[in-house]
Amino acid sequence: MSNSRHNPANRQRPVGRPDKSVYRKRRIIALVVLAVAVALVWSLVAALVGVVQNVIGGNPAASGTGAVAQGACDVTKISLVPIVADSSGAQSASFDTGINPFFGYAITNTGDKDCNFDLGAKETYFKVTSGSETIWNSVDCDRTGLTTAPVTLKAGETKSSALSDWYRVKSSSTGCGAEQEPVTAGGASYHLSVDVGGAVSADTSQFVLN
Repeated sequence: MSNSRHNPANRQRPVGRPDKSVYRKRRIIALVVLAVAVALVWSLVAALVGVVQNVIGGNPAASGTGAVAQGACDVTKISLVPIVADSSGAQSASFDTGINPFFGYAITNTGDKDCNFDLGAKETYFKVTSGSETIWNSVDCDRTGLTTAPVTLKAGETKSSALSDWYRVKSSSTGCGAEQEPVTAGGASYHLSVDVGGAVSADTSQFVLN
C-alpha cells in the first residue's frame, strides 16, 4: 500500500500573505463603496424633506397651477387717485343739497413687475379735509369685521375700488356715521385723500357741497 500522504511532494505549501498593493486596492474599493452609500442615503433624505415641505407648505408648482409666488408691492411704486362720484358711479365735483358723495379710489402698479397688495377695507382709510382741518376720517368709524383682500397687481395695471357713500357729516371719537354733526354746505369746498395698505394718494380730489 502506497504511503503517498507522507510524501513531502504531496504536502500543501503554506499560503503567503497578499501583497501590500492588494490591501491598498481593497481599501480604495471599500472607500468608494462607502461614498456611494453615503450619497444614496443623503439623496433619499433630501427627497423625503422635499416631500414633507411640499405637503406642509403647499408648493404652487406641485399643485399643478404652475404659479410663482409674487413679492409684496413697493408702496413707492403704487399710485393712488381718490375718486368722488355720484350714486351711479360717475365722477362728480359738485353735489346738490341732500345728495351724498360716494368715495373710492383707483390704484395703479407703476412698477415693472407683478406684485401682491392688500386692497381690503381693513387696510383702507379715507379722509376729508377743508383747508388744514380734518373734517371726516374713516379711522373714527367702527372697523370691526373689516377684512383683508390680497390681490396680485400686474405691472402697469389699474384697479378701481367699490364706492361707499359719505353722509356729509363730521367724524369724531364717537363715530363717523349719519348720527354725527352735519358739515357746512352752501358751496363749501372739501378735499378727499386715501390711504391703502400704507400707500397714500399724492393728490386730493376736490368737491363742493351745495
